[in-house]
Amino acid sequence: MFGIGLPELILIMALALIVVGPDKLPDLAKTVAKQLLQLKKTASDLKDTLQEELKEEERPWEQLEDNSKQAESVALDGKGEGEEGDTSIRVNETPDEDVYQEAVRASSVQEVQAEPDGPDDEAGKKNG
Repeated sequence: MFGIGLPELILIMALALIVVGPDKLPDLAKTVAKQLLQLKKTASDLKDTLQEELKEEERPWEQLEDNSKQAESVALDGKGEGEEGDTSIRVNETPDEDVYQEAVRASSVQEVQAEPDGPDDEAGKKNG
């Protein structure tokens, strides 16, 4: 237990007895025990909540993986071929978070470039 042996535990109890006194020591022990139990319960609740959140975050990735496996099996089975050749979709892997972030950055750069400069700049271009 925390690397505390019997001699250290006896020393801690003796110091607590001296500092707190024999009258208040049982009340202090009850209070500390209640606080430790509450702390354990809170930690357990937090752990459960985090596990639930992680499961919810994994669901879209699992669905994406399932969809990619289905698309790959369709492509490998030869289904989806048209008259003009192979039109099947081949999916090798799911996108990484880095790929997603790069796509978001690229789309935001395109939006910024596509926005008009404003009424003053357009008027200046017409007059100049």
